[in-house]
Amino acid sequence: MTDRARSPKLARLMQLPPYIPAWTDLRPFVADVVLIATAVAVLIVPFFTRKANSATGVVTLAGLVAALVAVGPADGGSVGGGRFAPMLAADGVAFAWKCILLLFVIGVVVLWFASSRADLPAGDGADAGAEDGRSDRPDDGPEFFLLLICATLGMSLMGSAANLLMLFIAVELASLPSYVLAGFRKNNRTSAEAALKYVLFGAAASGVMVWGLSLLYGVCGTLNLYSSADHGTHVAGVAEQVFRQSHASPLLLIGLLALVVGLAFKISAVPFHLWCPDVFEGAAVEVTTFLSVASKGAGLVLLLRVAVALGEAAGFAPTTPNVMLAWVLGLMGVLTCTVGNTAAYVQTNLKRLLAYSSIAHAGYMLCVVAMVVVAPRSMGVAGGTAASAALLFYLAVYLFMNLGAFTVVAIVGRQSGETLEHFSGLGRRSPVLAMCMTLCCFSLIGLPPLAGFTAKFNLMATLGSAGGWWWGLVAAIAVNTLLSLYYYVRVIRTMYLEDAGKPRLTRSPLGTGLAMASAAMLLALFVGSNVLTRWTSGHAVLRPSVSAPMPMPVPGAVAVVESP
Repeated sequence: MTDRARSPKLARLMQLPPYIPAWTDLRPFVADVVLIATAVAVLIVPFFTRKANSATGVVTLAGLVAALVAVGPADGGSVGGGRFAPMLAADGVAFAWKCILLLFVIGVVVLWFASSRADLPAGDGADAGAEDGRSDRPDDGPEFFLLLICATLGMSLMGSAANLLMLFIAVELASLPSYVLAGFRKNNRTSAEAALKYVLFGAAASGVMVWGLSLLYGVCGTLNLYSSADHGTHVAGVAEQVFRQSHASPLLLIGLLALVVGLAFKISAVPFHLWCPDVFEGAAVEVTTFLSVASKGAGLVLLLRVAVALGEAAGFAPTTPNVMLAWVLGLMGVLTCTVGNTAAYVQTNLKRLLAYSSIAHAGYMLCVVAMVVVAPRSMGVAGGTAASAALLFYLAVYLFMNLGAFTVVAIVGRQSGETLEHFSGLGRRSPVLAMCMTLCCFSLIGLPPLAGFTAKFNLMATLGSAGGWWWGLVAAIAVNTLLSLYYYVRVIRTMYLEDAGKPRLTRSPLGTGLAMASAAMLLALFVGSNVLTRWTSGHAVLRPSVSAPMPMPVPGAVAVVESP
């Protein structure tokens, strides 16, 4: 008897016709399909024009706008995904993250145009072009945009990943193009060194993560994060299996810790943050801007999905894996924001300073992710939803804070330099840029009347509503906010109170417009915060587990693993 005859299920699968996705299956992921089509178009366009940089830039911008528009109709307000549901979740958080990500990448592409030599008069950007290696590679636009789109696709899928294999594929699809983007300036030694560090750290983190995923699969017997139903039979997912085996093998805890290590690298959480300042300083400013929000946001949303799934499966009960995960994430969040803020004190390069600033903000957001594992038990299901809404709100505001700050750094860096000294007298040399940088810095601190205040307040209010030791995280965020005052105000002081007699900056209409738009959005989102609050709250639901929470396991009991 052959193996095929001995396996009735395999025989049935062999008799099925080839699966062709229907529109109902593809509808939630139409934005990802548009990104794939855009990547193909970027590869083809250079064969039909000599102006490959501008043409591929326009195609990329059009593709991103089309993908952003396509997200709207795909969001029917219900949880779905059709045949892709076991691997890719189509819920509110996934849709909201796609909107934030695509809007941000559109801004990064505009920044690429603004920071290119085409936006500066002849002669003004010559030295800067030679410095970053772009002058001897005038036709590298198609490669840059292709890598950018592929990384964006990976980060979009990270927000929807509901399967351990899909999780790993999405993380690697986001990481591999990012490594190349970090070292895109091939003739710049700092950029090459940064890319090498990024690759080495990334390879180690990916190896640890895939090892942890293999342990989880071996212990749980499934790759799906959520439970499902197959022909009327309940199939337990990883989250439910973790709950059932909460008093069993230590391999389970090691697997969860290894998964956290891989995602902590993506968000540059302490102690996996060492790559971040070097990469931010060495990479081109548009790449630095992209990594500052997109990479961290994707990692945080994916970590949020895992944390909520584990919490829901256990009914947010304080089981061993859940308590361990909450403590690890909470302590990591406090260390991350503290190290980020204190290390920024001695930085003189603005890109390194903003790198440590991004580490600190990742720590703030990591604190609220830690809460969703066990805290909502006393708050009901609304506790997890409130935490998701607070994280999405913070990411939406953080988009404009970083985009505006890095745009000013890009314009000043092109014509002068990226150190704090080069920003002296900017209030006289370019009053508009200095005002935009001031508003972005105040918003990064969390001061009114800017949206950064509302975002940080929502974060702290959500943590405080959980009560108990979560007030310790609120205190940590408050203390770190005070610590961050020094280095942000130092930038403002240099722009307005120090003047080295440097000449006025050459006008950069596109870059100045992008900085002004970002600063204006920070003011608008503070005044109209209710609009953003309603939007994030309406998309804060993660895909619920099919099964109801299981009863608390008896210590020492043997867990039963259900297989399809």
